Amino acid sequence: MKLTNLFSINNKEKKTINNDSNFKFSIAPMMDRTDTHFRNFMRLITKKTLLYTEMINVNSIIYGDQNKFLAESNTGNPLALQIGISDTKLIPKLTKKLINTTFSEININCGCPSDRVVNGKFGAILMKNPDLVGNIVYSLKNKTELPITVKTRIGVDNYDSEEFLYKFVEKCINNGVNKIIIHARKAILKGLTPHENRTIPPLNYMRVKKIKKTFHKHKIVINGGIMSIEKGKSLLDTFDGVMIGRAAWDNPWMFSVIDDQKISKIDILDKYLLYVANKLDHGFSKTLLLKPIFNLFYGVNGSKMWKQQLSNYPAKYTTLQNLYNLAEKIENSKFDGHKLLA
Repeated sequence: MKLTNLFSINNKEKKTINNDSNFKFSIAPMMDRTDTHFRNFMRLITKKTLLYTEMINVNSIIYGDQNKFLAESNTGNPLALQIGISDTKLIPKLTKKLINTTFSEININCGCPSDRVVNGKFGAILMKNPDLVGNIVYSLKNKTELPITVKTRIGVDNYDSEEFLYKFVEKCINNGVNKIIIHARKAILKGLTPHENRTIPPLNYMRVKKIKKTFHKHKIVINGGIMSIEKGKSLLDTFDGVMIGRAAWDNPWMFSVIDDQKISKIDILDKYLLYVANKLDHGFSKTLLLKPIFNLFYGVNGSKMWKQQLSNYPAKYTTLQNLYNLAEKIENSKFDGHKLLA
């Protein structure tokens, strides 16, 4: 294992990336998924995909560990900060905390249906109060030069009509929102788990399509049920962008086609394992560090063995070198069942 050339984005690339607001693909913010390790891993695979942080409660940003928050922005742009917020009075304090960060945009979570988020009075429940969402957008626009975006659903509970979504989107646009990402399912706040809310409410791309047709001069990004880059490309005929969620976690390598660069899984893994080794020296969790590469060999013969080795990594007899050697054998089609590690 070489363990050389840790991922980096040079100054010229940073300037190009930061000035390019037309990235067509993004990876959705996902709790317990899109942490700094996953984003660092994905940035090795693609520099031209917009990444999002996990949703961060605005109170955690203002009153929490500032060094930990600053580390959130060190993935490499383009990177959006997704926040959970319902109190406009906190916005001046929030924007002060953003001064030394390098985020590309601020995204307001109006789509998460989890009990914890709803109890905090943000997430999908905000859809029921378009005036408040509009005020949050307006207040942020007046306190920062960063683009302000909203991620939402097509409806929530019984607020589930074309007219309701139209008025919600209109309120955001009238207050200066730069982009709206719409998950093409409604959210059901009681009776369904967050996982069920991603699968049970039916997809309704047509409703989002009508929104784009109505607000044709404004950026509308589609999200929900997009399982491949090919499917995403077909949706770009209608929408300004495509956001992929769980499929990005299940098959991260699909994003390798986004950039015009020739890369291999082995080269990417080599760089990421250097990152892992560095973080281990600083006391970071082995489990969390290796979690992002769990599905690196999605759909490939040997994937099961790869996952087993990752699960066994905390054991003393499994090393980063073992993982690298196994990856080389899988990549070179030398998989031979349990003899692979011999």
